[in-house]
Order: sequence, then C-alpha cells, then structure tokens
Amino acid sequence: MHALIVIDMLNDFYTGVLANEAHASRIVPAIRRLIDHARGREDWLVVYSNDAHRHDDPEIAIWGPHAMAGTPGAQVIDALAPVGAPREIVSPKRFYGAFDGTDLGEVFARYGVTDVVLTGQHTHCCVRHTCYGAMLRGLRAHVPTDAVCVFEGVDQEAALEYLRTIYGARITNVDTLIGEARAAA
Repeated sequence: MHALIVIDMLNDFYTGVLANEAHASRIVPAIRRLIDHARGREDWLVVYSNDAHRHDDPEIAIWGPHAMAGTPGAQVIDALAPVGAPREIVSPKRFYGAFDGTDLGEVFARYGVTDVVLTGQHTHCCVRHTCYGAMLRGLRAHVPTDAVCVFEGVDQEAALEYLRTIYGARITNVDTLIGEARAAA
C-alpha cells in the first residue's frame, strides 16, 4: 500500500504570509497528476499533511503566525484541495513533520502502508522531517523531484541529496512513479 503525502500546499505558503508561489506553482501540475492517479487506485491513500497552528506552537516563534488552524491561510490551495474521496485523509499538524504529534503512523499501520510518496513544500524542512518520520517507521520514502520545492535561496539539489544519503529516500519523478504503479497492476 502506498500513501501519497501532500505536504503544506496551503494558501499561506502559496500566496499568503510565507508565500512561495514562484516555486510552488511549478509543482502543482505534478502533484495534481499524482493525486488523480492515487484516487483511482485501491492500493493508494491520499494524505494532506497540513500546518494547522495554534499561537503557542514552537514554529510561531520562528516563522511568525502562519497557517493558523481554522483560517483561510491553513486551507489547501484550490487546485489541489481535498474532495472527501475514499482513502483520502486530512491530517493537521503543528510541527514540521507529518508524523510529529499526529496519529498518521498508526493510520498507516492499520492500512498496511509500506511506501510513502512525499510531495509539496518544503524539501529542506517539512518534507525532510516527514522523510525522517517515515524512516523511523520503516516506510520506504519516494521523493519525486518535480513535486517538491524549496524556498527561494535554498539549494534544492542539496536538500534532495540529504534525503537520499541520510534517510535512504528514493529520488525519482512523477512519470516514473505512475509508470511503475501501472506496470505493477
């Protein structure tokens, strides 16, 4: 079982207070293709791992208020928004990693998830921490280069190399992942 994890493709990270639209807009089509692929398969989950902060969260002291729970800034951008499909999970988070302080690890264990595909923002931060959480749980992580991005001024290649060499992530692309899934069917 695979889980596609869409990380922080939120209004506040797209055009809001921590806008990264120039980079994030480039990955939207690839993430959209993966979402459509995953929704059409019985052996995939689609997980939205979204910041949903409270004022006392540690990140607020570092980044300032962003993606505050219940606000428009904490909503997934319209182009990728959840639709309530079967095997679609919205998992609010208050820390960088999708597994930190959430029940996502237990949910994946119940479904028998063995592989996670990490997409979204930001390769050097929330994707990185999610990859670490996956490694700790014995999950194989796949990171499609065309479906993740960094902030301006951060080295995307170095961030990807870190995931590969330190966490054992497989660095790939969307076409390869979709092709492999079709071939395995």
